[in-house]
Amino acid sequence: MNILAYGRRMLFCFGLLCMTAAGCGDRKASAAEFCHLVMEEGEGFVVEHPAQTVKRGGDAVFTLYLEDGYEWDEDASSRHASYLVRYENDKKLNVKIKNVQYSEALRAYVKQCDRIITYYANGGIRLDGGQAQAGVEAAAVSPDHRLRPNTSIGTELFAKEGFVLTGWNTKPDGSGMDVGLGSRVDFQEGMALYAQWVPWTDPNCFSYTKEREFCVITGYRGKEQTICIPAFLDGYPVRRIAAHAFEKAKGHTVVFPPGIYEIEKWAFRDAALRELFFYDDLIKVSDYAFEGCTQFASVHINAILEPVYSGSYFDTFQDKYDRLRMLSEKKKIVLFSGSSTRFGYDSAEIDRAFATYEVVNMGVFAYSPALPQLLLILDLMQEGDVLLDAPEFDAANRQFCSQNALDYAVFAMMESNYDTFAKLDIREFSQVFTAYTAYNALRQDMEKKSYRICACEYDEDGNPIEGPSYNAYGDYILYRPNAEEEQPVYGLAVNYTVRAFPKEQYLKPINRIFQRFLHRGVQVFVTYAPRNRYALSKESTKEERARLDAYLKENLMVPVISDLEDSLYSGVYLYGTDNHLSTEGVKLRTKKIIADLSCYIKAGGEK
Repeated sequence: MNILAYGRRMLFCFGLLCMTAAGCGDRKASAAEFCHLVMEEGEGFVVEHPAQTVKRGGDAVFTLYLEDGYEWDEDASSRHASYLVRYENDKKLNVKIKNVQYSEALRAYVKQCDRIITYYANGGIRLDGGQAQAGVEAAAVSPDHRLRPNTSIGTELFAKEGFVLTGWNTKPDGSGMDVGLGSRVDFQEGMALYAQWVPWTDPNCFSYTKEREFCVITGYRGKEQTICIPAFLDGYPVRRIAAHAFEKAKGHTVVFPPGIYEIEKWAFRDAALRELFFYDDLIKVSDYAFEGCTQFASVHINAILEPVYSGSYFDTFQDKYDRLRMLSEKKKIVLFSGSSTRFGYDSAEIDRAFATYEVVNMGVFAYSPALPQLLLILDLMQEGDVLLDAPEFDAANRQFCSQNALDYAVFAMMESNYDTFAKLDIREFSQVFTAYTAYNALRQDMEKKSYRICACEYDEDGNPIEGPSYNAYGDYILYRPNAEEEQPVYGLAVNYTVRAFPKEQYLKPINRIFQRFLHRGVQVFVTYAPRNRYALSKESTKEERARLDAYLKENLMVPVISDLEDSLYSGVYLYGTDNHLSTEGVKLRTKKIIADLSCYIKAGGEK
């Protein structure tokens, strides 16, 4: 801070003290006064509007811009004032002071990040004009926020003429650990990541047409195993891949540069494609584009756009998956279904009851297909682990893995770590690119956010909060009072009848998935998701529910550990919906689940 600015700050603070002292002598006058605040600047940040005047009892919001290598110091700030802090992006954050009662000078606390990743151009150039051989240091997300930090998207750091940046690697020659651009990494002290470049395929291998200010690839006559689409042809940016352009192409790997807008249907019809790399600025692509590509299994998405789902419940999937990943070699109980699982367990109690197991709550959203989520979970399970599934009957087609078609929500759950999606074999699913296109279409008009924003900083409706909304297990833990009435919230009458769950459509698909867990040595159990007892169809009589309970216990290949009637709750114990339990409802259900599970696995033990 320069001397003139410092002088202005001191003069303003002196004025504040005078006004505050004057107000102390007249209570009537002070009640109607405005409060004058100043946020002092310091090392590592600047304040956009450091001086503000607000009505007594109102809120003040200061916008701070962080210098490179700095982050908000939550510990130091919490000892001096009650600030509500929210990042807008990696460098910009808002500090809210609620219920202002006094005029005062405030201090913000930032610190140098204790987790720094150094990025190297590795044959490229630095876009900031620095020496190409020198690394660029960037702060990683604070450990308080999540287990693994996101990496830089890279395209704002480096470039290399005639090459496409496809990711990072811990070794310059690519022999180390690969990380997608913007995806999460296992941080180590002194970590260095090296840009990985793929050269453009010879432009003479392509035929193309020019349209206005860009060009469209219409054909390909090369024989390379890796086809890297040039970002420019004849000086024009490549924006579209036309129908049949790569029909029956022999290459196994295809790399798209950033800037490709559309891939038309049948563009890669009957091609030998196995692996695809593209950036998330690709807007339009349908599954017909890859019709007949029977070996096409892997999709690698690199981030170039800012995330929009940061802070939402979709964003919790990657945080939960990181915990599961951290515990992959430990004995564990994994709780799964949709949001009724997020709201439905006290995992700490389960952890105490089964102390030889770790616990992970993987529930996110029932109306997105369970199949890809379960396959990702399976990848991190080992012999002796436990999967406790509680399928939600109002989304049975998805929860019982009848639906293998992906949807936008699958990609919303992948946004903060696209590398997770690369673990899936897309041949297991349908409508992969239709779902991706829907996801990206929705993102276009949404607020741009930052990887620094975490779901634990917001409530279920997206409102910022002072305390964490999720615990380390993955439970949604904000206090939820009991309802005043028992009546259903939505009036969605769900069928709890045998007729509603035909074997071919529902039980055989979920049994096939359970078999894959059992083959790995995982113990699989089923319980029932909580439901308002009044949010059932007229056909779901007590007798019919008893028939359904017996039917599922007979035809599911794994034990159903609970009785269906125990899952039907008075609406008093539900919060906001017909299957999200109140805080008291969670206690009641968790106690019953522990008792049910204890009949099948050994309780007790020590950590």
